[in-house]
Amino acid sequence: MSGELKFRKAVVPLEGVHCASCVARLETGLGALPGMARASVNLTSRTAFLTYDPSLVGPDVITGKIEALGYKALAFSESAGAAENTALRELAREKYMFLRRFLLALALTGFLLLDYVFGFSSYTMLAAAAAAWGIAGWHFHAGFLRALRARTADMNSLVSLSTSSAFFYGVYLTLFPSETAHFHAQWHEVAMLITFINLGRWLEARSKSKAGEAVSKLFKMAPKFARRVRDGREETVPVEEILPGDVIMLRPGEQVPVDGEVTGGASSVDESLLTGESLPAEKSPGSKVYAGTINKTGAVQFRASGVGEETVLMKIIKAVEESQAEKSAVQHMVDRISAWFVPLVFLAALVAAGFWLRYEGLGMAVNIFAAVLAVACPCAMGLAVPVAVAVGFGRAASAGILIRNADVLERASRVDVVIFDKTGTITEGRLRLERLNPGDMSDRELLALLATVEHKSEHPFAEAVRRAASDAGVKPGEVSAFEAVPGKGVKARGAGGEILAGSLKWFAELKLPVPAAARAAVEDSASSALLLAVDGKYAGCAFFADAPRPEAAALVSELSSLGVESIMASGDRQSVVAAAAAAVGIKTFHAEVFPDEKRRIVMRYKALGKRTAMVGDGFNDAPALSAADLGLAMRSGTDVAAQAGDITLMHNDLRSVITAIKLSRAIKRVINQNLAWAFVYNIVLIPLAAGAFYPKWGVVIPPYFAGGAMALSSVSVVMNSLRLKRAKI
Repeated sequence: MSGELKFRKAVVPLEGVHCASCVARLETGLGALPGMARASVNLTSRTAFLTYDPSLVGPDVITGKIEALGYKALAFSESAGAAENTALRELAREKYMFLRRFLLALALTGFLLLDYVFGFSSYTMLAAAAAAWGIAGWHFHAGFLRALRARTADMNSLVSLSTSSAFFYGVYLTLFPSETAHFHAQWHEVAMLITFINLGRWLEARSKSKAGEAVSKLFKMAPKFARRVRDGREETVPVEEILPGDVIMLRPGEQVPVDGEVTGGASSVDESLLTGESLPAEKSPGSKVYAGTINKTGAVQFRASGVGEETVLMKIIKAVEESQAEKSAVQHMVDRISAWFVPLVFLAALVAAGFWLRYEGLGMAVNIFAAVLAVACPCAMGLAVPVAVAVGFGRAASAGILIRNADVLERASRVDVVIFDKTGTITEGRLRLERLNPGDMSDRELLALLATVEHKSEHPFAEAVRRAASDAGVKPGEVSAFEAVPGKGVKARGAGGEILAGSLKWFAELKLPVPAAARAAVEDSASSALLLAVDGKYAGCAFFADAPRPEAAALVSELSSLGVESIMASGDRQSVVAAAAAAVGIKTFHAEVFPDEKRRIVMRYKALGKRTAMVGDGFNDAPALSAADLGLAMRSGTDVAAQAGDITLMHNDLRSVITAIKLSRAIKRVINQNLAWAFVYNIVLIPLAAGAFYPKWGVVIPPYFAGGAMALSSVSVVMNSLRLKRAKI
């Protein structure tokens, strides 16, 4: 066993997380555990995403630390699905708890206001206010006690101290009445303060559940049962029992239960859940099917390959959740501010109360103290980034765009150069073998050699060769060794010797002789060419045709209207790349470039101060995708390209590039609006609540108004973020 650490990932839904201070405390506390490589808490879903070394720290220690910090771990799971379901149930439970307590507080407030009509006794008022404070507001006090035991403070601390100071001052005035007191017991204010804050929390929880709708919809769409075929008989079993290799029967109208490959039958499948593409995808033997998609017309059989957490659906869900939990530089800054916010607000409340105690007396001091604590809202600051990210990333996922983390938004919103690969990106990538130009052999012999060397390759050339060989009834030969050389070609060892297939530039690099006539035919052709050599001797050449994607020209034009320059970089020959670039309106292009040269082109534009995006789909695009400020990988390409990209485009439509850039800009704009509102709100209202404007203008806000304003600030941030669900992109 190597010395390399083997980390595990866990998803932990949490109870009691309400503000950015909670997030900062949990991330700091969990991050300090030995063996904890990463601890990121998503405020919107109230879920912790952990990466840890199980040899140094285990689930019991982690959940114990969460308890010690004043929170509760509702589950500890490596399954994104199980954790998400737990988190959704907890959010629903909390939402209805806030609604019930809001309605109770509202009823008690209404009763207390009847005092103006019926003149209740002071003890009747005390009893009603005590019910509002102790029952409708108990969750705030319980949260404060948990934070106190953990020797920290959070949003619950502010609310509990604010309502408690007003309530107990009223108790004091009721038990020890004084004719000279300027202030009387303000039972209405206590009940109204709790009413407004509960209303705000309910609206916030309700809005948060809407913010996570895109991801929760994916979970709800996950199939529960499958029709498995064994010994010629069909049996309906829970999807959890399906194993790789099982044969599944799929009838019209049914959901695909797991990922797999079609072995019999033909149908069309609605894959909009995964790709956002409205047109059904045609399926036949050899086609891939994915869990959660809907079979439309025919009946098919397929062999299971990806099950459980290994399905594309679950990987998408996990990727979206983890990307929502990843913190941008702006979020880290907000978290640092929020961690200090509650102590600073408490200090400001004490200073303001001390000042007014000296000049106006205890009643004014209590009111000021309660108002400052009630109006302060780290929730608005804490929610400014994660809610916008949750809604925006959810909308992106529903459109077939997977954004890996929030830092991508900053880079995507400022892109001014997009570099496109050609084959499979600007062009459809569905090459067809146009013609063969053999040397000293027949067309059929050349095709057999091509089929042999390309049999194990994933390049679009290989797919076209396999298709042509199958149509011609030509079978590939056996190979004992195979190697793909990214951006250059492939080589294999067969019965006839070492076979090489690649570009003219690679042949020149290897100093393999190419007849002058064949060289001229390749250089003069506007089609892509693949040269073949056996044991170092030229054997022939194949030409392939590929058409530009129908949406490519419109995309280039729209990028130009946004001030973004389009560039093409391809390993293909000059004439082929020039023709493809001209067909879609790209003026600047680079031809005959190897993968590392693509990377250097990206670095060159970055060195010129350009914010550079790279769009590609192949193994040879991975270095450039990683080097670019923003890498966009077409999901139709290889997994290596998808892993190297910052954004993965789940369906084969280039318009997703412009959608991804526009959506990133929209999310960034909403984040800026949220942060501006949250900071301006606190800068203006905290001094107002502290009585800074009272000496000159006689303006001071009562605690219940402060509570309502606090609730409004959080709800406004969430509602502004929810606009992203329907914003025109």
